[in-house]
Amino acid sequence: MKQLIYIFSVLIPFVGLCQKPSVSLSADTKNVQIGDPITFTVKSNVEGNVEIVFPDEFIQGYGSMNGMEQEMDYNSGTVHTIYYFSQNGAFKENGTYTIYAYVKNRKAIYKSNKLTVKVEKEPTQKNEEEISRKNLKQPVFGIIQKSKSKIYEGESVVLEAKVYSRLNINMLEAYQAFEFVGNAESKDLGKSSNLLLSRENFKGNQVLTFTYGKQLVFPSAPGKYKIKPFEMALQYTDGGIFSERIAFTSNGASIEVLPLPAGAPKDFIGGVGKFDLDYEINKSKTKQGEVIELSLTISGKGNLQNINKPKLNLPKGVVVYGDPEVVEEIEYGVNWAEGKIRYRYNLQFLEAENEKLDAISISYFDPELKKYVTKTKDGFSIEVIPSKNASIKLPEAQQVEKSEEKIPFIEEAFEESSNFYDSNLFWPSVLSPLALAFLSGFVIIRRKKMPSKEEKSKQKNNLLSLQKQLQEATLFYQKGEVKAAYSALEDALKVVASILAKDPDFYFSKQGFIDLLQENGVGEELISQTKVNLVKFEEARYSFDEQAIAASFTSCLDSCRELIKSIS
Repeated sequence: MKQLIYIFSVLIPFVGLCQKPSVSLSADTKNVQIGDPITFTVKSNVEGNVEIVFPDEFIQGYGSMNGMEQEMDYNSGTVHTIYYFSQNGAFKENGTYTIYAYVKNRKAIYKSNKLTVKVEKEPTQKNEEEISRKNLKQPVFGIIQKSKSKIYEGESVVLEAKVYSRLNINMLEAYQAFEFVGNAESKDLGKSSNLLLSRENFKGNQVLTFTYGKQLVFPSAPGKYKIKPFEMALQYTDGGIFSERIAFTSNGASIEVLPLPAGAPKDFIGGVGKFDLDYEINKSKTKQGEVIELSLTISGKGNLQNINKPKLNLPKGVVVYGDPEVVEEIEYGVNWAEGKIRYRYNLQFLEAENEKLDAISISYFDPELKKYVTKTKDGFSIEVIPSKNASIKLPEAQQVEKSEEKIPFIEEAFEESSNFYDSNLFWPSVLSPLALAFLSGFVIIRRKKMPSKEEKSKQKNNLLSLQKQLQEATLFYQKGEVKAAYSALEDALKVVASILAKDPDFYFSKQGFIDLLQENGVGEELISQTKVNLVKFEEARYSFDEQAIAASFTSCLDSCRELIKSIS
């Protein structure tokens, strides 16, 4: 055993010498505001003096740390020695900065990768209306600072705790965050536990200020929302030897979320912000029955994480084979989710004809311009070579349409009407000219009211699609995937909306859907239950506790079935 330990101790430095030199620089965020805390970390397998090259606009804090750790790679049996160094601080001016680091030892200088950090100005709103006369009499008080008081549905707001103090603060002892009351998606932006104090002239007095607990919040629906206060405990000195402690509760706050304007374009993807569109195809020539890949990329900043996948306007002989693959590259920074989402569609060409695909477009709402903006890319042509051995397999959704399976609660919708001329009324009617004239007129009127074969086929396909969505929801629920179950129910209601609107590209919104139900004579009780379901869908989307939302699923499913039955 002693021999093994000796060999192992000898091999550790030897293995370390065999490692390829590596120096990497990272940061806990790449988007900050002036004065926000940020920490840079250097990791290297080279021992030496570490230096991070900061711009003049960066103020280094007192929080620095260095050390060493060793990791065993059990696959290869090698030991990796990693040296690390971190430095915190803040930027005092806005701009885009490029930062790098290096490690210097006797042999050489090893440089790291370059890192780009974007620094933006502080929110223009000072929130002074949130400060009361009572606050001004207190030695320490806090407010919830917000980037905006009014935003549009889908837009985000930045919230953070801001503290004003006449005392000499040493450290933060305890913090209980403010709470956004209502359904919303939030991302933490301020990760540092160190306080960066600054002096500020407030109403003619010099005070110490700092911000803490910054969050990026995406409210889920229009309305007025309250934000519950935060609680904080601080240590301070008043000239004595020992530190004192003070605790306080901040003011509350509120924001208003405005609904998006009416008249959203058909290609609206639910995006609020600024976006761009691009695409590429992997080949411009294919054989009949084969598949090409269309890669469609949406980039920009806004509620990028919540946009809907774009709809393709495809000619008759082209179908989407399977669901598109979705690849997300999103970072959450000040005021926005920023990055890109790539949708990879597999397009199958069923006919041996050269196809021209229409232009691809998306629309989003720009909150600065306060209007909908459309981005369009020209279409493209594909040369399709005939193939006798073409294996044409319809996508799953189209296979379902050909299924003969009956839907239990809407079977009557598929029953064919009986032929009048084969009924028992035909011969008696021949004997009575008056009855014949009357009944013939009745048949003509009835035939005018009956849907055509094309309409009946479309109705049947829609109802089959709805039945499939309900079956998927039930299967997800049985597997314990509650969020997916609720999502499938929501998709079913989107199909209902497109049926009622007679528009496959109908943009689904809560109020728009309720209006459709009222216009089509759906009962008030069902409409009220549907409103409850729409709220449940949002709760399921943002909830962290699937068990808490599972209890309501069965009632949601039953009411969705009743709604579908009422329109069939």
